Amino acid sequence: MFWSKSHPSSQPVTNHDERQFQQSIHSFLDSEGELSATSMAHSIPSNTINSEHKNHIKYIPLNVVPERTKIQNQKSHSGKIHSVKKTFSAPKQRVDSRELKKHLRQTDNRANELVGQSTDSFTRGLISLVDYSLALNTAFDTKIEAAEIRKSKQAKEILLNQKQQLIQQAIDQLEKFEQPASQGWYADCVHAKLLLAQNQYEIARVNKDRDAQQFALEAISKNSAEYYAIRSVEIQVGEADLSEYRRASSFVNTANQERSLFFKDGKNDVASFETYERRLEAIKTDVNWMASSGAGLGRADLLDLSKAHLTYVKGKYSLNNNQQAKSQELFAESTQYAKAAWNVRLNTYYPAGTASLHDVTSSWIMWKAAGTEFAELKSNDSQSIDRELNAGLDRMLSTAESIRDRRGRLASDISLVHCLKNSEILTDYKRKLSK
Repeated sequence: MFWSKSHPSSQPVTNHDERQFQQSIHSFLDSEGELSATSMAHSIPSNTINSEHKNHIKYIPLNVVPERTKIQNQKSHSGKIHSVKKTFSAPKQRVDSRELKKHLRQTDNRANELVGQSTDSFTRGLISLVDYSLALNTAFDTKIEAAEIRKSKQAKEILLNQKQQLIQQAIDQLEKFEQPASQGWYADCVHAKLLLAQNQYEIARVNKDRDAQQFALEAISKNSAEYYAIRSVEIQVGEADLSEYRRASSFVNTANQERSLFFKDGKNDVASFETYERRLEAIKTDVNWMASSGAGLGRADLLDLSKAHLTYVKGKYSLNNNQQAKSQELFAESTQYAKAAWNVRLNTYYPAGTASLHDVTSSWIMWKAAGTEFAELKSNDSQSIDRELNAGLDRMLSTAESIRDRRGRLASDISLVHCLKNSEILTDYKRKLSK
């Protein structure tokens, strides 16, 4: 049984190619709400958008066209039709541009609402640090994507610095609490410092400051190892749950991979992957046992999510070893497990009051992460996967908008759903404009 096991001691933490590391961190942050895998940066294409000016069809307004000679006026009828088509295509392009600008403003407003409401909820003790970090990650990733469409050169660094200030405020608040006997307090303090180090690493990467990256990476390694050590002890005595233990294991693997890639010329830490996989297998085994015993911790959605996390990590491991066929199969399984968890939460547990809107949202994020990976490997199914994900998100949005009493943490949870929807619309704009 998992509860009586002693877990392997954590290893020093390592490296990834920079895009993979960013995805790994986002993956974890998403996993906070029951997901350990992907992220908004992961789910949104990173290619830049052609400017309106580049695609804009140039034409001369009719009121300034020089007077034509008789011979010129007798030119081919097809040429006239072509000219008319040009004249009417340009206004359409301007309308699209106005719509895009309007959506960018709405996206920024939604993201700002999410930051403000989640910060207020965290300050008042209504949401956990895990949920707060997921909200910040979602909001700032969305704002960064919007800034990249606008081609704001310094926006990413500015936004990451704003995010860092909020994480530092969270650290200060936790340290002022200063209650060593409070369950999970010290682990939360270490977790917050780890989030700060991750953000510092990202700022250093944007600035191409390798020394600062190395300094931040050392802090990531130290804090992830300490966080895992705390959670592995807490779970032995029943003070941490399986999702917290899984999160700590994910942090250690993420740090190990990044460290290895940073110092060893792009080589993955195979031993760390294998250790992480064994820990996820142990979690799945425990959830299975609790399910067979009729315990609440073995509920159908939790069992499906444990399987989704495990197959997702196996898929990433296979993909890193260039085993695309195997990874495609594993990502397909992960997608189905996560979708099943989302479905049972929305249709069964949420109406019964045994799952929150945030629970439903976090399972959708896991579904999105696995589905994105699967779609990238099997492009023929990408449109159907996108349609299913968008339909699921629309149902969540409808559910969120039907909530009238928005006291407590509900305002933040509703803003999270709206922010995810705006991000998806932004992704569609990027796809259309990049064609």
